[in-house]
Amino acid sequence: MTKPVQMDIFDDDPAREAAAWRVQAEESLKHFQFPESIRLERHAYYLGVAEQLEARARGARSTNSKDMQA
Repeated sequence: MTKPVQMDIFDDDPAREAAAWRVQAEESLKHFQFPESIRLERHAYYLGVAEQLEARARGARSTNSKDMQA
C-alpha cells in the first residue's frame, strides 16, 4: 500500500485528487466482502466525484491561462 499524500489546503490540486478518486473507484470493485450492487454503486460514486474534480481542474487551468495572457 502506498503512503497517502496529505492535501495542502492552500495548494489543492483537483487533478491529483481526481486521480486518487479514480484509483479508489477501481479498488472498490475488488472489495468482495460487499455485494456486487454495493461495489458498483461505490464505483459509480467515486467516478462521479473524479469527473467533478477533473471539470474543476479544467476550469482552473483555463482561468489561469487567461490570467497569464492578460
